Amino acid sequence: MAGGNFDINVGKVRPGSYVNVKSKKQQKARGSTRGIAVIPFVGYDWGPDGEFIKLSVDSPDAYLHKLGRSVYDADDFMLMVREIFKNAVTCYVYVINTGIAAKKETEDGLTVTAVYPGARGNDISVVSAENVLGGFDVMVYMGTEKVETYEGMKTFGDLITASAGKYVTFKATSVETNLSALASLRLEGGDNGTAQNSAVTEFLDKVEKIRWNTMCFPVTEDALQAVCIAKIKMLRDSVGKYVQAVLPSCKADFEGIINVTNSVVLDDGTADGRPLTIAQACAWVAGATAGASKIQSNTGVEYTGAIDIIGVKSNEEAVQAIRNGEFFFSRSDEDRVVVESDINSLHSFTTEKTSDYAKNRVIRVYDSFAELLRLTFPPNKFNNDPDGWLIMEGIGRGLLNSYGPVSGGGDGSIMDINLEEDFYVDQSHSQGDETYFKVGLHAVDSAEKLYFSISTR
Repeated sequence: MAGGNFDINVGKVRPGSYVNVKSKKQQKARGSTRGIAVIPFVGYDWGPDGEFIKLSVDSPDAYLHKLGRSVYDADDFMLMVREIFKNAVTCYVYVINTGIAAKKETEDGLTVTAVYPGARGNDISVVSAENVLGGFDVMVYMGTEKVETYEGMKTFGDLITASAGKYVTFKATSVETNLSALASLRLEGGDNGTAQNSAVTEFLDKVEKIRWNTMCFPVTEDALQAVCIAKIKMLRDSVGKYVQAVLPSCKADFEGIINVTNSVVLDDGTADGRPLTIAQACAWVAGATAGASKIQSNTGVEYTGAIDIIGVKSNEEAVQAIRNGEFFFSRSDEDRVVVESDINSLHSFTTEKTSDYAKNRVIRVYDSFAELLRLTFPPNKFNNDPDGWLIMEGIGRGLLNSYGPVSGGGDGSIMDINLEEDFYVDQSHSQGDETYFKVGLHAVDSAEKLYFSISTR
């Protein structure tokens, strides 16, 4: 179904629900499900190239065979998944793996090949030991972990038939050849190759087809960052997917992009800790953004597990960074590593996009309401006549109330509601199959700057 912004003078061709959000009182306009992040693994050393792997915080290792590692492994890619899962509930991993698969052939004609390309396949070994009940037990190891076992195999054909093919595949010059004992057959020749920019662009094209809230895009190359920015703008403005992306050191000046400009050191049990690059720190920001509700700001939220900051900003630097639309970490009065200000990269303000649009909490309110409108008002559900308009206005005003003050039964997302002015059908433009609405929203922000005037007596 189509979505995105619209021009009242042009209209649309595809059926759909189109939403404009602008900073004007006369147009001010149960939120969407959040907690879903997505991340590309560029140049990873294992896994299905060009495939999304859906991980859950409740069972992060459910696709261990596709990632080749536990999420709790020390690998840099797994670290980013863990950082995402500190706040998100779902993470889509997209593997970009264009290398060469490891393999090994025995003298009697059995060829063992890693299922996926990449250097991780070089950590695979195959052991064959005699079974007391007959035949041989063939065991596949990834490093020191046993990942597959086939008991009582007698011939190459038996092994080929029994193989699940999760880590390796077996081929033989003759399926009738009897198995023999193998102390350790180690695969070799696996190579990561070089990820092309076109593969990253393909990821950005495919990501439109899944549902998510925030993307971690840990890529520093300017050209690819520009492609990512363009994709997020297209998704938000033309497709109606109200998403954000988190990028390292990227001056996008757009509410859909969060620009992270410093990093942290994680407590890993060592004296110095584990320093993260800015790109790696983007993973935590993406998870925190995806996991935050529309009534929650991440300003002042602690980075769990962080013990130090890389690139601490002075007061003057911090002030300028906020003005430049930078998301960064600072120390709280309790000496914890926290988010300085939950803002996106927008810093050039207009009458349609005021300074409020730089606040991620505010954006979450607008985005969730826009998505809610699309879900509530699909095409071909209501009549485009006075009776239908009355029904739609009633439903829309109910949505406003659900976002309204807590004292009125809402969740506290918006305030200053005037039902008759803030949700109505523009009857002068609504005709044929086109219905136009006027929706007013005044998002509630967090109290982040507190000023006290004290009079002594």
